[in-house]
Amino acid sequence: MFTWLEKIIKHIGVACVALLFILMSVQVVLRYGFAYSHFFTEEMGRYLLVWATLAGMAIETRRQGHIRVMFLVDHLPAALRRAWLLFVDIIILALFVLLVYTGVGSTIFNHGQESPGMQLPLSIPFSAIPVFFAIAALFMLEGLWQRYKKH
Repeated sequence: MFTWLEKIIKHIGVACVALLFILMSVQVVLRYGFAYSHFFTEEMGRYLLVWATLAGMAIETRRQGHIRVMFLVDHLPAALRRAWLLFVDIIILALFVLLVYTGVGSTIFNHGQESPGMQLPLSIPFSAIPVFFAIAALFMLEGLWQRYKKH
């Protein structure tokens, strides 16, 4: 259902990682080749790393690739295992919703502040939190719907 959204997020993540690689390569060449370090590469690198990480988190949520400790769960009876996994998924969904809510507040709060180097409103890098956790919540809802509509 959200395949198109996953493709967009994947492209954003790949673009962030590619730009991060280019920026860090430029920074290494400038620092060790010319004894000069530009503020832009470090600050933008931090923001790209956060965006790429959160994009990957959203995609892995759709693929159910997030970390789960299944050692004890695998020994539960089928009905209890299904109930436990549903409970855990609901807790994760609640956490995503909480992070969207607090992320929106944090983004609004930080809009009036500027980054030290690039003078960008801090709401731009902070906006990754509500955006990607909202997408992860949608992916979690999709997964819940698909897994539990069968039963």
